[in-house]
Amino acid sequence: MKVLLPIVLLFVLIFNDAWTKDIIILDSNALKIEEREAILVLTGFGSVYHAAKNQKLNFKQPGYDLFIPDYIDKKSIALCSEHLEEFIVKQELAKYKKIHVFAYILGAWTLNTYLENNTLPNLASIIYDRSPLQERVPGILVNSNPFLSRLVFGKLIAEIAHTPYQAHQQKNENIGILMECKATKILWKKKKEYDLMPAPFFSVEKLNQSYSDYCYFFISHDELYTQLEKVSPSIVTFFKTGKFSADASKEACSIDPFISYHK
Repeated sequence: MKVLLPIVLLFVLIFNDAWTKDIIILDSNALKIEEREAILVLTGFGSVYHAAKNQKLNFKQPGYDLFIPDYIDKKSIALCSEHLEEFIVKQELAKYKKIHVFAYILGAWTLNTYLENNTLPNLASIIYDRSPLQERVPGILVNSNPFLSRLVFGKLIAEIAHTPYQAHQQKNENIGILMECKATKILWKKKKEYDLMPAPFFSVEKLNQSYSDYCYFFISHDELYTQLEKVSPSIVTFFKTGKFSADASKEACSIDPFISYHK
């Protein structure tokens, strides 16, 4: 059984994306598309093993249509961007009054690639999920488990590991940065490799991304899928006002990011 379980889990990880599909939930209002607003959620590698249930529960807000595209292509960031472009065209998102984007880490790399070659005039706000901790995981996995990481995530994980963040230059849209301060279980398991790296910077100025507002949450990248309710009120407030909610911290977390795993 101990041998069989990892094989079964691996099978689920590899083929889970074959079962995913675009999620589209339209609000019940009768407004014309030009008068409607939409939330576009760009998930990341976490969507391979976390269902979209919490995204649907927390981002389906009155007055907003919700779009969660199945855009991820394990071959390259460029193909992820192409799939995103196809989705935007197919769903006529450019016709909306306003589009608000929440981008997980891979979603940020994809969105910025898309915006390098395309314009979205009705883009009202972007929230980037950033994590100086989790953004190290692709490189650690590629180096320590090259075969398994490629088997599960394809060539894409190596490209993310070796591609520096290319910032989107802010125009008329509000840009928010949501900073994670807690390590994931996978980073805890790879802590020996992590400890060999320079200490991460948690200052938003070090992220090479312009912003309108920012906040810090002691939450891990996995919990941003499984416990999204902890941060979604601040995210929705940003979409409505251009600022995170007043109770969202502006101070970098002082707690040990691995404290949850110490015994």
